[in-house]
Amino acid sequence: MKKYFLLIVPLLFLLSGCAIFSSNITFTPVDGLKEMKLSSRTIPAKISKESDKTLETKGYAYIGFARSEDVVKTCWEDDCRNFTCSDKLPHRDTTKEVLDEAAAHGGDVVILQKDATLSTDSTTKQGKCIGWRDRDIQVSYCCEHRSGYCQRTCFRTQTVRDCTNHENIYGKKCSFITSGTVWRLDPELAGKQAKYMAIKNTYEKNYEYKKEKSNLLAWFKDGDKYGFKDKSGSVVIKPQFTNVHTDGWSEGLIAAALGEKDKQKYGYIDKTGRWVISPSYEWAGRFSEGLAVVTVDKKYMYIDKTGKIIMRPQFTTAGEFHEGLAQISVVIPSALSKDASLAEVVQAAMDSVRCGYIDKTGSIIIEPQYRWCVHFSEGLASVKKLNEKYGYIDRTGRFIIKPQFDGASGFVGGIAKVKVGNKEGYINKAGEVFMKP
Repeated sequence: MKKYFLLIVPLLFLLSGCAIFSSNITFTPVDGLKEMKLSSRTIPAKISKESDKTLETKGYAYIGFARSEDVVKTCWEDDCRNFTCSDKLPHRDTTKEVLDEAAAHGGDVVILQKDATLSTDSTTKQGKCIGWRDRDIQVSYCCEHRSGYCQRTCFRTQTVRDCTNHENIYGKKCSFITSGTVWRLDPELAGKQAKYMAIKNTYEKNYEYKKEKSNLLAWFKDGDKYGFKDKSGSVVIKPQFTNVHTDGWSEGLIAAALGEKDKQKYGYIDKTGRWVISPSYEWAGRFSEGLAVVTVDKKYMYIDKTGKIIMRPQFTTAGEFHEGLAQISVVIPSALSKDASLAEVVQAAMDSVRCGYIDKTGSIIIEPQYRWCVHFSEGLASVKKLNEKYGYIDRTGRFIIKPQFDGASGFVGGIAKVKVGNKEGYINKAGEVFMKP
């Protein structure tokens, strides 16, 4: 009787438009963990109800995230009208699966976020093909036989039809989910993580515009208008602007706009909401070292805090002044054949932009030659030439740290964040690795 029951249960699900799925178990390691090749644990991980900080103080290191989902029932399209999801449905022990998976990757304890939690979610699957593309391929065949073997091979063109688009079939699924963060008792690894996070947090907190933004009024939106509140939440400037510079205040002013979306004009207000510079620009940036970038006729120029034009429109793009220099870009036309494809034209347009640096008189100090560059900080700037990696130059344009990174941010407190592959680390101003990516 038991044998027949095991056969009948799944059959009933199929007849009702539903299906039984198998369990899906995943472990997502933190960046850099794969290279460390941590040994697995011989016993399952245990559930911990302690906080992240408590585990860290005990020498545990966060190594990843484990998740197990057992989809026990699904339906598709019209069959979902009477779909129900019940905790009485038989399911796997997803909690045990998560603990076993955590141990297999070197984990000792798991802080559960979900514990065999019943969930009803939308799902999709691929239906019939609704779009095709024909392509020609070369097929080889033997066109001359001799003494039982192929003397000569020929080729012919054959058209193959590929499916490029399928219809989506929508449905619902009933599942039990267990998930949580995985921790390993490893004081050495925990120490490295703590050091990395301390450096990362210090670095990110030191951006000057974030400091200034946190100390001044915060913008808010009411309907389609922007206004400003103080730290207590009291409205200081009532909603009246159609847009504001969301990067916040700079040198006591903030860019704000009036007018309809396609006809907005930007100017600058102070902390009382008074217009210091009337709205007359297509776009307006933040003030830095007494100057701000604005656009007129899609060209960038600089104004001072009275609205006086310091440099006429002449640049393709322009950045803020830092340490007396600002990055600007110009277009260097490239030669393209008249038969160039759209993709080639777009790529050539992107590659034709070059950035360099000017001083406050508008004089070019470092010739536009880089595909990418950022503002100077602590005497150095991160730049990248076309088809090269990122490095750091000084105010003369000389490379102080040779191009070798896949990403590079500015220096703050003597350290800079860099990327090697998809890993982040930190270097000092001598280019030495301060924290391995």
